[in-house]
Amino acid sequence: MNGCRSILYFTNSTVWGGVEEHICGLLRKLSRRLFRAHLVCDPTIYERFSAASPGDVDITPLALSSASHVAAGTRFARLLVRGQFQIVHSHMFWSSLFASPIAWACRVPVIVETLHGTEAWRTGWKANRIVDRATTRFVSKYVAVCESDARFLGNKKHVPAKKIAIIHNGVDTRRFAIPQDARNAIRHALGFTEADSVLVAVARLHPGKGHRVLLDAMRQLLHSYPKLKLICLGEGQGEPELRALCENFGLAHCVRLVGYQTNVSEWLAAADINVLPTFYEGLPLTILEAMASGLPTVASNVGGIPEAIEDGVSGLLVPPGDPRRLAKALSFLLRDAATRARIGHAAHARVLRSFVLEQQVSSTEKMYLELCGALSAQHTGQTHSHVLTPGEEWSSSTMSLECRK
Repeated sequence: MNGCRSILYFTNSTVWGGVEEHICGLLRKLSRRLFRAHLVCDPTIYERFSAASPGDVDITPLALSSASHVAAGTRFARLLVRGQFQIVHSHMFWSSLFASPIAWACRVPVIVETLHGTEAWRTGWKANRIVDRATTRFVSKYVAVCESDARFLGNKKHVPAKKIAIIHNGVDTRRFAIPQDARNAIRHALGFTEADSVLVAVARLHPGKGHRVLLDAMRQLLHSYPKLKLICLGEGQGEPELRALCENFGLAHCVRLVGYQTNVSEWLAAADINVLPTFYEGLPLTILEAMASGLPTVASNVGGIPEAIEDGVSGLLVPPGDPRRLAKALSFLLRDAATRARIGHAAHARVLRSFVLEQQVSSTEKMYLELCGALSAQHTGQTHSHVLTPGEEWSSSTMSLECRK
């Protein structure tokens, strides 16, 4: 296990969001001296990963998200064996459910799963924690991106504390020093002026993100702030409903749904206030990115958000699903530019102190090395003088012949 260690990252998500940005951050910053990275992702987001990832990272498109994907599972196993990967790192339960057992069967020494939120999306049989407890045995370490997620892992999934590592999300702060001309260009393109008060919401267009609550709050605020505008960045199945709501609420003239954008930093620079009225979260990158931009944020007091935002100091927190309280918090910032500047400055300082990408990657690398080191120590303590590589272990096992090919 000495020298450069090979890591395979896996996600079977079919939509682009914070989890995918998180993975890209790791791929960009991971030490090339210590690690060699490979990514397996769903074909639907392969092109975006290719565009956002460094050129030295191999990316394999693979649809592996159902028990019926037998051929894909076999292909995944072959990839693990041929690549002799020492670490497999999946993101979110649904990805780990498929990748972790296969990695375990292929004798991959270190298997990691990162939780990004408390999985409120799980309903029906997917909400049954028995499945989680059955797969826990395959996972060497769980990464929680916030303390809230760590409590969820321990209390709800019954993951042993020794298997949980808290590694807060981080952002590359250098990406968010945007000149004034970018702000002006985007406002002009949208038909907004510098006199307008512009809100921005960066989130998937999904009911759980609370866009409906935000539009309701907008409707309440327009009487006092007729120059109020809203930019929604993101895509998703909820777009038709949101467009209909804008029409019904009389907001079509002041709301822009601009879809997925790669230059998020420039769109943040065009706004005065960031908003995330979500119903559930882990530690959202969109909030950390807005804070890195010096933008004051109003967000729901859920998940790991209060671990980043100190209410009234580096942002404002409101109860989820309460448009009246959301409107009140937004009004507090809209009416006072000095307050916006003070909170934005505090937010920027907070990110620099605790949520930079370099800290996240460094902590992740340390975890990998500790897990690999512990494994090496176990091998050293054995009577056998030869430590087998993952490929050698597999070929000597009695597992399926299909995976030896």
